[in-house]
Amino acid sequence: MKKLFFIIIFIGACVITNAQSDNVIGFGRKSGGLPYNPLLKPFYHGVASGDPLPDGVIIWTRVTPDAPNETITVEWQMATDTGITAVVKSGTITTDSTKDFTVKVDVSGLSPATTYYYVFKAKGIYSTIGRARTAPMGNASHLRFGVVSCNNYEAGFFNSFNSLSVRNDIDAVIHLGDYIYEYAAKQYGDSTTSRFVQPENEAVTEADYRTRYSMYRLDADLQRAHQQHTFISIWDDHESANDSYKDGAQNHQTGEGNWQTRRAISRKVYFEWMPIRNDVDNKVYRTIKYGDMADLILLDARLEGRTKPPANFDDPDIPQRAMLGTAQYQWFINELKTSSAKWKVVGNQVLFSDLNVGFSARNSQGFPSPSDINAIREVERVFINTWESYPTERDAIIDTIEQGGIKNVVILTGDSHMSWAFDVTKQPAIYPNPQANNYASPSPTYTASTGQGSVAVEFCVPSISSANMDERVGVPVAAQFEQWVSNPISFLNNSHYNPHLKYADVDRHGYFILDLKDDTAQAGYYYADKINAPTTVENFGKTAYTITNTGRVQVSANAPLPKAKQEIPAPAKLPLPVAVQGVENAVVFYAYPNPTSNTFTLQYGVIKNGAVKITVYTVEGKVVSHWQQQQEAGLYNYTLSVVGLAEGLYTYVFENAGKVATGKFLVR
Repeated sequence: MKKLFFIIIFIGACVITNAQSDNVIGFGRKSGGLPYNPLLKPFYHGVASGDPLPDGVIIWTRVTPDAPNETITVEWQMATDTGITAVVKSGTITTDSTKDFTVKVDVSGLSPATTYYYVFKAKGIYSTIGRARTAPMGNASHLRFGVVSCNNYEAGFFNSFNSLSVRNDIDAVIHLGDYIYEYAAKQYGDSTTSRFVQPENEAVTEADYRTRYSMYRLDADLQRAHQQHTFISIWDDHESANDSYKDGAQNHQTGEGNWQTRRAISRKVYFEWMPIRNDVDNKVYRTIKYGDMADLILLDARLEGRTKPPANFDDPDIPQRAMLGTAQYQWFINELKTSSAKWKVVGNQVLFSDLNVGFSARNSQGFPSPSDINAIREVERVFINTWESYPTERDAIIDTIEQGGIKNVVILTGDSHMSWAFDVTKQPAIYPNPQANNYASPSPTYTASTGQGSVAVEFCVPSISSANMDERVGVPVAAQFEQWVSNPISFLNNSHYNPHLKYADVDRHGYFILDLKDDTAQAGYYYADKINAPTTVENFGKTAYTITNTGRVQVSANAPLPKAKQEIPAPAKLPLPVAVQGVENAVVFYAYPNPTSNTFTLQYGVIKNGAVKITVYTVEGKVVSHWQQQQEAGLYNYTLSVVGLAEGLYTYVFENAGKVATGKFLVR
């Protein structure tokens, strides 16, 4: 969800020097931290695990190559101890440029509900040790998940990922999408953090998306979360383009090529860089079972079957308008009907429940206009990409739950960047024609005080860093909106536009802990103290919860209690002493595209200020390009136009503070 509130409401340093034809951009942490960890060589992007089964789990890493055309053999081990001495599984695998040098192993033959530790080795060097946990089989008395979404690198620091990394009783982290953002540098974020993305342009090509993931995965807080916890992930829109659907996206323009090509590329690169079990069609909708306690049913409400949303909230509904598409919808209904788990937990990208905000409309002069249809449309358009725009499909799902007597459905939602907890019901309030009657009246099918008429609950997670209301409209306006959106409004005939909304926090960033027991499902909300600078301080908000078989939300001031057993964390230190590995002052992470006919780019990092030299030679040794510049510590892109160069093989030489990296690329 981009720039959410531009129309709402009623009430290191960047280094660009020496303008040249070669495009070089850089960034570093304003706090003074290194742009990457040089001790992790060649596993600079860390380790990760994902998609747990009772007998297996995915483990992942990336090996930064010495040359762009090499094939690398990688060893891996999995053990039951942090020292990797009690090894239970091991093997070897190769990687190369076709996989962007990522490594993904589907480890099988493991024990249920067990914590394991794993390590990779390449070129005689070990990776960081990671921690992974398998899913339970049969009886499971207590489950806990970290739930996150919307980590925009330019918007702020990923402090909540660091907070999650120190927890030792989480079964997995559920990521509901917007893991990366596709926008060009300085287009959607907070420039005061000096966290600028690579590539500088919007991510459109395979090389662009790979570079963007590479940059995100160098973030230390995100690396720590992946090292310590198994992730279960789905994409939202920004992994491809803002407000995407099957056949297009708001942020895909004609000059950016074919949408289906971009859609396919974004899906492919997601599967390369995320610890998700490979699928022949690169589909993310799937079910992960956690014994008899929970079925985690994961949806794709963006790229799989979604048709184009309406332009306005009051456009007539078209029955053919679909959020999931026929195949995924039928699969989802079957998963709900056949689940025997206590909790049916639905991982979903966008708001499922109604959220009425038309009351907050202002006209072009800035005056309150709760009956001005054009002003109402502008405000409601902020949430036009939610399930509210697909009422036929949404109502059919609600009917299936209600008529089938399906109990204990919990919907998890990201995307909106804010915290919400809803009773799920078809018609929470009567507000069908606001331009004629801007007052809401109680629903005949839902009673807010008792929850009668609610068939499920929805817990919506705030963003890790993406802008929510206070960044868009200021703290006073955000606070007023938060009060009005979830309570009766006295000067509007005491109308309650969202009586099913039981908890709202529109201006803090963080995550919630989903705590599942036989009698309750709880979402305990935790918020980073700030996102404009690194911090380890977090604050507890509230707990939204539901009691078994009630299908309604209640709110508590108390946090869910932790598990009795705390698992041992993966060690922070590397398996081998730093002296064995050596530390380099610079590294080339990526050289792309190869072959090329337009531009050739190096993504590299330096950890000390100094001169960087990049020279390109023909096979005969003739210099076709030489570039030199003093640069501060940071991550950079160097882009060379190859238009006009003869077809053939070329060699690049990168030099900085004693580091020399070479590679070949083909122009054709």
